[in-house]
Amino acid sequence: MRSSPAWRDPLDAASPPAVAGASARRGNRRRLLVFGAVFVVLVAAGQFWNWSRPAQYQASTRLQVQLPASAAAASNALAAETGLGVQVQSIVSTPMLQQLARRLAAAGQPVAAGEGDAVGTLRRLISAQRVADTEVLELRAAGTERTLLAPALNELVAAYRDQLLADFERDSTQQLAGLRGELARIEKNAAERRAQLERFRGRSGLVSTEREDAEAVARSRGLSTALNNALEKQAAADAKLSALKQAAAGGPAVRSKDDPTLSALETRASQLREEVREMERSFTPDFMAMDPRAKALRTRLAEMERQIATQRSAGQAAVLAGAQEDAAAAQAAVERLRVQLAQQGAGMKTFQAGFTQAKLLEDDLAQVEKARREQLERLARLEAAERNRAPRIRVLEAAAAPSEPYAPAYWRDGALVVGAAFALGLVAMGFVELFNRPPPAVAPAPSTTVVLPHWNAAPGLAAAPAPALLGAAAPVERLAGPAAPPPRELEQAEAAALLAAAQGPTRIACAAALLGLGADELLALQAGDLDRAARRLQVGGSAPRRVPVPDWLADEVTRAAAVGDGPLLRDAAGRPLDASQLRVDVTCAAVDAGLPHPADVTPALLRHTCIAWLVGQGLRFAELPALVGPVDLDTVTALAGRVSPAVRRGAAEIEPMMPALRLAPPV
Repeated sequence: MRSSPAWRDPLDAASPPAVAGASARRGNRRRLLVFGAVFVVLVAAGQFWNWSRPAQYQASTRLQVQLPASAAAASNALAAETGLGVQVQSIVSTPMLQQLARRLAAAGQPVAAGEGDAVGTLRRLISAQRVADTEVLELRAAGTERTLLAPALNELVAAYRDQLLADFERDSTQQLAGLRGELARIEKNAAERRAQLERFRGRSGLVSTEREDAEAVARSRGLSTALNNALEKQAAADAKLSALKQAAAGGPAVRSKDDPTLSALETRASQLREEVREMERSFTPDFMAMDPRAKALRTRLAEMERQIATQRSAGQAAVLAGAQEDAAAAQAAVERLRVQLAQQGAGMKTFQAGFTQAKLLEDDLAQVEKARREQLERLARLEAAERNRAPRIRVLEAAAAPSEPYAPAYWRDGALVVGAAFALGLVAMGFVELFNRPPPAVAPAPSTTVVLPHWNAAPGLAAAPAPALLGAAAPVERLAGPAAPPPRELEQAEAAALLAAAQGPTRIACAAALLGLGADELLALQAGDLDRAARRLQVGGSAPRRVPVPDWLADEVTRAAAVGDGPLLRDAAGRPLDASQLRVDVTCAAVDAGLPHPADVTPALLRHTCIAWLVGQGLRFAELPALVGPVDLDTVTALAGRVSPAVRRGAAEIEPMMPALRLAPPV
């Protein structure tokens, strides 16, 4: 029982709401007044500013500008862009605007009283820019004077065309005059060089700078050729003389074909030898020694050989004498030609000096003549392309008088003014309310509440609510305190890792817990609880049921049951596990699997993971005990918001085994 030190009067219970309602109404009126005043004032001021602005009109024109080649440099894109950029600045320069002001004044549309004011006004009105990657210039004029914009642009284009053509004419005239003056200077220089060359030729006697045409060169060349030939003859004569001398020292050096007499003697000797050999083949040596004819032939052959030797000696002496004479004649010719060539050398030096000087003068004159021809060609090309080089301006879109203003956007700005006034009204209302905060409410006096203890009611009956004494409105508090938060759930990857890390009875316990079995039900499992044919596990206890198991778990249970009858979960010594040892084994498997916070992994957490999996598929909570056994109120409360109430399914419509159980863990 809790009691308060004082009782509250029932009459006082109704007065605070009335006072609060009156205070709320006063606050609402104050807020509405502040918001309305700020909103109306700002809207009125903003709309006055909005609609009092003068209307702005805009006109535009586009023109294509083709500059002459000298200015645009068509072969260089950067130079062409630079030339067009200069034209953009030139068309809105001060001289062009001054000329435009004078044209408008002459047309009866003056811009301002003074020329300086007119230029400033036109500079504010007119802008120019180049359309990207084209030869097109765009001119825009924007201002409040609608009738002035289009004439100003059109007159500016006309003035720009006249100015551009005048500048081109002036530049072209100056360029042609410069080329003609340069050509006259080059022609004068060429005439002077030509006269100087003629005077030098007259003094030196050179007709031409071609070496073949000079007499001294021809004579010197003939002497050189003759000397070379004489040297060749001398070398041949010396070689022949040397060979004859060597032959004379070693034997006959005269050939039969060189001496007809020697050739005839050798022929007759050969015939005699043939006759002697013929007789030697026919007769014996003794007969040959006695035969007069044979003796005569041998005598004639010996005489013939003596004549041949005599003739050969005489021929050799004659040949040697002739070779000596030829060698002496060749040497004398060489000496004579060398003397003549040495005498010609002095004249060649003088000729060479004059020839070199004349050649230099001719080369200098050729360079001047080449420059003259190039200047003539340049002048001719410039005169021929004078008309084609002229700049061209083509108006692509003429300026027209605007019919409607382009700025300001009255309706858009008006809507923005209304929105800004609304926002500032809210800000002002909040700022005023900042200084009108109500005082903190006084807490009501505590009342006395009697809470009756709960007795154990019969199953299926709800506990009677505790009566409250004296009509107190305080809420009834539970004596048990706040409910503990539900445990966390394992992810499917974590559950699979846990099953892979567990071994033997621990793996069976983890898998059975993920099928919804509690710790007591795990410890109570027997070897005969598995229906191998139906793949069902019979769970006993206070909530008997048949749970489907995967094939690999049925194999694990069969191997564990082969050890003997009794509980399935045993330790290494064969003793049945208790609750504490079961929790230790599950935690050790979680450590081996590398799960985060392995100390939190218990059979209860595995069963909670199974319940969360079933509820997540939309299973009706009424059918949950038939699959996992009794479920406490805290679990139901924590999982009640998992699925929308409109999406509920029966047990036959969901998958009772999570994906981690359907995959067999590695052995």
